[in-house]
Amino acid sequence: MGLFAGLTGWHLLAIALVILVLFGATKLPVFAKGLGQSIKIFRKEVTEVQDDMAKDRAQRSDEHLDRETVTTPDPQTRRASEDR
Repeated sequence: MGLFAGLTGWHLLAIALVILVLFGATKLPVFAKGLGQSIKIFRKEVTEVQDDMAKDRAQRSDEHLDRETVTTPDPQTRRASEDR
């Protein structure tokens, strides 16, 4: 079970009222704006990290394919070498 699994709507309402009393109605918009900006920055950073990881995987995949160049002999060349 998660940390907030037992919370109901009434619990969340009580928590919101406590926050309102502690910080006051005038400071809540400032906190909400700061929280929103922080979430936006966090999401941007997560996206950048995921993009970097995808580029690294693609680059490693390309390097791996470059090292695994497989050559198949020409059928005529193979027959000539088998005849010897």
